[in-house]
Amino acid sequence: MANSEEHIQVSEKQDIHPELKRRRGRPKCFDEQEALQKAMMLFWKYGYEATAMSDLTKALNLTAPSIYSTFGDKSQLFHACLDYYLKHEACSLDLIFQQAETAKVAIEIYLYENLKKLLQQDKPTGCMLVTATMNCSEQHQPLQHDLLLKRQQVKEKIYQRLQQGVEDGDLSSDADIQAMTDYYSTVIQGLTMQARDGVAIEQLENVVTLALKTWTLF
Repeated sequence: MANSEEHIQVSEKQDIHPELKRRRGRPKCFDEQEALQKAMMLFWKYGYEATAMSDLTKALNLTAPSIYSTFGDKSQLFHACLDYYLKHEACSLDLIFQQAETAKVAIEIYLYENLKKLLQQDKPTGCMLVTATMNCSEQHQPLQHDLLLKRQQVKEKIYQRLQQGVEDGDLSSDADIQAMTDYYSTVIQGLTMQARDGVAIEQLENVVTLALKTWTLF
């Protein structure tokens, strides 16, 4: 009798354990980075609130449970897409500021490189950091706040690069670097909105040229 009970217990373990192992170790049958890229394009083009879960499942060719199990809910997927955007699509601010010989050159390159990113063939116009949570309802304010913090981080880096220009001697110690930071940050965000409105690259380049001519006014 004992041997029979032992045999049953062993059989149950053998029946259950492989199934649990199979479920837990089931490999994903899709490329996560490719899925993030496709989801990012939707959020970038239409914004967070206007992008429905049904849009995402269709674009990614995945079921909602597959998306949830891999990326979490819609807001978590959005944050993952935002990280993907900053890594692969946004202007390389840190690299530009590190390599530029002067503060003016740093700002000039940054403005022109931004233009290239704002108007790319077969990609949404504008900057995802600015456009993705515009006109969101009150329930999505945490997302708006998160993007605001990221934009403020960019602004702080601009300020620090201008401060470095003062320390290096290529920018006057009398320069109002806070006003310069506010001004060029406003220009960059304005370029995003103009790009979304379909303004031609030539017109936006004229805006950048004019903005750089104001350098000595500060």
